[in-house]
Amino acid sequence: GRMSDQTAALLRQQDDELSVLGKGVQRVKALAGVMRDELHEQEVILEKLEEDVERADSALGSMGKKMRTMVEEAKSSDRALWTTIGCLSLLLAFLVYLVLQ
Repeated sequence: GRMSDQTAALLRQQDDELSVLGKGVQRVKALAGVMRDELHEQEVILEKLEEDVERADSALGSMGKKMRTMVEEAKSSDRALWTTIGCLSLLLAFLVYLVLQ
């Protein structure tokens, strides 16, 4: 009688709570699937970004080497220019000395 009515009511309440809990678990599962997909997409994006950064780093390194080479060439050509000017100045001074004597 009374005990079985209470038991039946308690079982219905537990069934309802389990149903609500089951729906919550399904929502969490769906959310986990969305998060998994989003993380996969972000992984792909990060891999592409890493490749782009590596290419840019390589290009910058190459450009830096070229700039250093150009600076060294400019320094050596400046030295050669000043050496030539110095030699020509000495030659001019020597020729002026010869002419004036």
